Amino acid sequence: MKRTIAITALAMVFLMTLAVPAFAQSLSLTTTYDMEGTINLQKQAGHLCNTGAEVKQTIVGNGTMQKAQTINMIEGRIMMEDDNNWVAGATPLTVTTVWELCAPPKYVYDDSADYADDLAVPLSSLFPIGNGDSQPKVATVADTRALTSQIWAVQVQADPGFSGSLYQNAVAANGPFYDAADEVLDSNADLEWIDSGGRDFSDHWRWNDGKMVVGSDYIGSYFDIEQHARTSQGTLRRYIDISSPFNHGYLMENMSVVGKSDVQETFAMQNLPAGSDIVGDWWNLF
Repeated sequence: MKRTIAITALAMVFLMTLAVPAFAQSLSLTTTYDMEGTINLQKQAGHLCNTGAEVKQTIVGNGTMQKAQTINMIEGRIMMEDDNNWVAGATPLTVTTVWELCAPPKYVYDDSADYADDLAVPLSSLFPIGNGDSQPKVATVADTRALTSQIWAVQVQADPGFSGSLYQNAVAANGPFYDAADEVLDSNADLEWIDSGGRDFSDHWRWNDGKMVVGSDYIGSYFDIEQHARTSQGTLRRYIDISSPFNHGYLMENMSVVGKSDVQETFAMQNLPAGSDIVGDWWNLF
């Protein structure tokens, strides 16, 4: 009987081990704020291509504010949920958030190039191609330029005595890629890929019959955001400048509203999926 119980217990431990994903090296932060008076807050989360994106936020002005923020980062990916609600006091109270993505923009040929009429630079020219040589094949990029700055920004300013709110729930990820702007590898150079003539890069991504194939532990390349910005009286500003060389998508918005405004939005840019074995959040057990 004891032997049967022991075997059953061992089996349960084994099954639980299979269910729990491998521990991911991560940085997590959860903060709640309850503030009243003169506020001056500057905050940055992530470091561009090290974490898939860089998020900067400032809060400046006078009033009362409740804020709840959760941030989680692993290599190549950043997640943030941020909820801000406030009433401005003697002076306006302003919240500004800027996402700068690591995900590569669409490149176009410079106007001075002989083939500028071709417009889009072929995707294969921007990334290494496993072609059987000792080095990846990369086209000359001296006559190309990035179409967009990969920015998603919002600013909500509530006038004295009026309310404002800003909610956003977003995730940005991007694995190693070849930077056509300066022809050097990004900060993940220790994970760099090479074709069959050298080191194996199968755990990241490569070309296969003209298509991009990701490896089992590739972090993915994407940006998803849900955002709600509102003020009962004040100024709302939004600036979006994003493109993708994978689907040639392009999105630009530059707006300013003085008065009452309410903007709700969801956006998704899916460039490359995560690999099948990518480590998930440690608390997602099933």
